[in-house]
Amino acid sequence: MRFRNLAFLGVVIFAITLGSIDGAGNGEGASFQIKPFAASMAASPRPPVKLPALEEQADGFLDAVSRSLGINRELVLYGGLALVGAIVMVLAISSIAFNSKSRAEAQLEIVIQEKEKAENLARLKSEFLNQVSHELRTPLAVIIGYIECMTDGLYGQIETKHQEILQVVAKQSAHLKNMIDQILIYSRLEAGKQPVRIEELQLTKIINEMKDTFEFLCRQKGLELRWDLPRDPMVVRSDAMRLKEVVSNLLQNAVKYTDHGSVTVRLEKVPMKDSLCIEVADTGMGISEQHLTSIFEPFMQAHKTSTTNSRGGIGLGLSIVKKHLEQIRGVISVESEIGKGSTFRITLPRNYDHPISQRSWISRLLRLHTFPLGAKTPSSKPALESVRQKAIDTHHAMS
Repeated sequence: MRFRNLAFLGVVIFAITLGSIDGAGNGEGASFQIKPFAASMAASPRPPVKLPALEEQADGFLDAVSRSLGINRELVLYGGLALVGAIVMVLAISSIAFNSKSRAEAQLEIVIQEKEKAENLARLKSEFLNQVSHELRTPLAVIIGYIECMTDGLYGQIETKHQEILQVVAKQSAHLKNMIDQILIYSRLEAGKQPVRIEELQLTKIINEMKDTFEFLCRQKGLELRWDLPRDPMVVRSDAMRLKEVVSNLLQNAVKYTDHGSVTVRLEKVPMKDSLCIEVADTGMGISEQHLTSIFEPFMQAHKTSTTNSRGGIGLGLSIVKKHLEQIRGVISVESEIGKGSTFRITLPRNYDHPISQRSWISRLLRLHTFPLGAKTPSSKPALESVRQKAIDTHHAMS
């Protein structure tokens, strides 16, 4: 295309169809609009980029440059023409702002596409985990069933050495079953396939029902298990199954990662009348500060500060706890120190229909000097404000 006859006495009279302009000035198919020269220059703080291909097409009659105008790209054509012995500069200046998607819109579209891709991958992962878990449970149930029959003597007397072998197989099978169950629970929670069942229940009674199981586990390791429970039944409106899962997972972790000392379960009312606190503390190995920020992520082992500290498992226990609590409008915080143990605190609304207020939740955190995901106790106003914002973000996640 030729531009020579397109500029007359400062008036631009033409209709051009161009595409997206690259460094060479190529392109087809994009529409444009004409802008005043002064406005175009004022709004173009960035240095121009020469477009030699367009200048060549104009036979040197026009200077063509590309500028950035906000989030859009524009093409500016500069032309000069001698008229009646005087040099009239800039007789033809046009700014062609392309109606193609802006960079911001393009970036937003990329983000949306990546988000959809991530959601699709998460869905496929959940479906895969769910399917694999179901497929593994059936043969494992058969194995466990036959082991129990053999140890009970249903197939005849078994020698002592064979009994010991069967006990090892039974223990490992139970461990495998627990991991498969965790994967299945997590995949259901992630897919939103586990509905919340709200009912009126006695929290003290629910925790008391776990005593026998965990006292047996603690005796096996020589640990003291302390129960600090009120006589008050602590009536709440919540999901009994989820609460059992939450407390059970925290207790299992406490016993697993404690070799000496004690495990303590505490249930108490908190100053805010609309909530209760469940606390599980241990004197175990503790969690390093660098791991505190990621302990609730799936497949992360909270206490794995080194390869020698791994106690087995697949790192889903705390992720399941967090997802359960989010769905029953509870929140969890943690304090921990290497070599001294960990304390997990759950704050739970007494009524599912009346979640904990943001003000109450923040006040609770500041009073206890414990913050979500293991943040250190702040000592300055900026740090307190930072913690306050983290608390708000956590509260929004559970709402």
